[in-house]
Amino acid sequence: MIRPLVRTAGAVVGASLLAALILLPFTQDPSYLISAIPLAVLIGGIGLWLRRMRINDAIVFLAQLVLLAVYLFAISLSLAGPGLGLPGLFAEGVQHMATHTTPMIANPGLTMLLVGAVGVTTLLTDLLAEGVDRPAWAVLPSVTLYLIGAVGLLRDIPWWTVVALALGYLWILLADGINSAEKWPRHLERTVRLTGRITPLAARMGTVVAVAALAATLLIGVFVPLPPSHQLNGGQLNQDTGPVQLADPMLDMRRNLSQPADTDVLSYTTTAPDGEYLRMASLSVFDSKGWQNASFHLTQGNTLPPPPGQDTPGQDVRTQVTIGDFRSEYLPLPYAPKRFEANGQWAFGTDSLVVVATGQDRTAATRNLSYDVTSVDPTPDGATLSTAMAGRPSDANLTATVPQDMPQEIVDLTLKITQAEPTPALKAAAIQAYLRSDQFTYSLEPQPGTGYDAMKRFLLQDRKGYCEQFAGSMAAMARIVGIPSRVAVGWLPGTKQGDGYAVTLHDMHAWPELYFEGVGWVRFEPTPGVAVPPAWTMTAPEQPDATPTPTPASEPTPEVTPEASASASPSPAPVAPARPVVDVLAILARIGVAIVLLALITGILSLPGLLRHRLRTRRLTPVAGSGVDSSQEAVDAAWEELRDSFVDYGHGWPSGSPRAVGKLAAAVLPEDAAVALVTLSRQVERSRYAQGAVHSGDLAAMVGTIRDGLRTDTSWDARLIGEWWPRSWWHALGQSLAWSALRRRVAAMIARRRADRS
Repeated sequence: MIRPLVRTAGAVVGASLLAALILLPFTQDPSYLISAIPLAVLIGGIGLWLRRMRINDAIVFLAQLVLLAVYLFAISLSLAGPGLGLPGLFAEGVQHMATHTTPMIANPGLTMLLVGAVGVTTLLTDLLAEGVDRPAWAVLPSVTLYLIGAVGLLRDIPWWTVVALALGYLWILLADGINSAEKWPRHLERTVRLTGRITPLAARMGTVVAVAALAATLLIGVFVPLPPSHQLNGGQLNQDTGPVQLADPMLDMRRNLSQPADTDVLSYTTTAPDGEYLRMASLSVFDSKGWQNASFHLTQGNTLPPPPGQDTPGQDVRTQVTIGDFRSEYLPLPYAPKRFEANGQWAFGTDSLVVVATGQDRTAATRNLSYDVTSVDPTPDGATLSTAMAGRPSDANLTATVPQDMPQEIVDLTLKITQAEPTPALKAAAIQAYLRSDQFTYSLEPQPGTGYDAMKRFLLQDRKGYCEQFAGSMAAMARIVGIPSRVAVGWLPGTKQGDGYAVTLHDMHAWPELYFEGVGWVRFEPTPGVAVPPAWTMTAPEQPDATPTPTPASEPTPEVTPEASASASPSPAPVAPARPVVDVLAILARIGVAIVLLALITGILSLPGLLRHRLRTRRLTPVAGSGVDSSQEAVDAAWEELRDSFVDYGHGWPSGSPRAVGKLAAAVLPEDAAVALVTLSRQVERSRYAQGAVHSGDLAAMVGTIRDGLRTDTSWDARLIGEWWPRSWWHALGQSLAWSALRRRVAAMIARRRADRS
């Protein structure tokens, strides 16, 4: 037969594991469960083991808390980077939550936060269900996790999270119900108690309640509308009408570049000195099929977050764009956009800063559209960039991944080109110089093959292609040498016309963006013949083994440094201050962390009062098989409860016989409480000195009357301390610790004497 402690501990662990599943919609990486599941089992197991040894519940809670801290520290050793540590890992996780939408990409700090959340949930669930004997409250930690998700997720909550929450709660209630039913010896037939038939009965009743509750929940979910959500999944925009496939920007570029007629697409004016690259899409997934869109959430609005990884913001640039008869769901914007004003419904990705249409007829959202953009000048300092290390963007699981099946020939070529360069930026410049050398030819002729085959043919055989091959190859080679990369698709700056620029169909272009620490995403230009490479990418010295980079006749060599270019730039037109980005998820993440911390602090502060309440309940409630019956032990337990109650509320407990103590202590009580105390003191005396004496009256009622009398003339602060910070509990804890220390000292003394004798 399963013991009550084992049954409750199993229910606590099971409910906590189900609560751990509630966190799955938050992240794309479910690996946190590998660490969270053993943690929940360990916390429940140590609680069960200590309680079976009859250890004080406060010590059990402290032991579980220490286990949680040690466990988190242990896994942080494998998750944290050099010099980061556990606090830094938590800080990284909070920052990751503040800057990403759900489901968040993999991050060590996020993993640590999720594992910690599961550990705290298990700890508090065990405390409520077993530590303070309040199983009905045990759902609160899991509900906290669920509510954070229900408010914070930028999409509908999966239905199964409600089921997981309900099943965990019902599991705990079922265990408590069976435990309580087994304590009803006077009201159940002996055969029922001995054969355990109450368990299937309770299970059937729980099933009926569960089915009814879940049915009601699903009905409410059907009739209560939720706000629509938007999510980009591998090129699909999920709206309330269903998934709609976004256009492949690479396919559009091939189609536009192959058009025989080069027609105007858009025009713009800008405060930038040399025109702007207008960026539309960002491809961060690279595999055997080539470069593709990644899965990411879209945030509604026209105010974007700061550019990722950029420590020193550049100057604001104001651009006015007018698009003609060009249809697209991508909005052409200079990098890095801060704010835009455009008609229609638009949403953006927080990592890529790509803006796409989400309204009706979105595939033609840009047709005849005019809009204003305020962007940040991304021009990096050349000297800083040349010594910068490769950074780790928030989406590094996508932008820094090198496929395991990457052809070895491409890897060997990349390492040969970059072997002489000491820093990541110089390695990137060497790759760009190699691709812009006279070994390669720009051509719009279709080339055979796709994916790896096309890249190998381009790099090792034909060495012929257009911007798609040049940009994709450089981005892939950058990843081989440890630099996160992605491929941007958009428009070249176009041709200067009067005060503005004109962009035509053949100006559609692709270029690589590489990520460096403290600088963020940096544009490179490996395609020869159509664009001038940025000045900050030409600072690498000539490499001895690579062919020198000639400058095509159509490309004037830049003669200014980044610093000179910046100083020569005209002052940007004054713009209105940008409205701050209201990151709802970041706010909710902070609220969730605050709720968890508040719950933990409240649980710790209220622990003495809850444990004291549980002790009072045990003393005044006869339990079958516990040795507390209707005779002497029941009366003694009530007497001990009164003694502790006097101490809790700041009254002294007199010494002497029970009758003498009753008379002295009754002097501080109202009349009805004094009568109850005197009556109880006589019953205590009679139970001790009259063998077989049986008490009369309701002991719990008498103790309740006396406690009410104690509170009558007690100040509010003394009542508060008596209820939630009871002196008797602390006194008992001190005695327990002192007795344990005394036993250890005595054992050590005996061991020394035995050693001396031998």
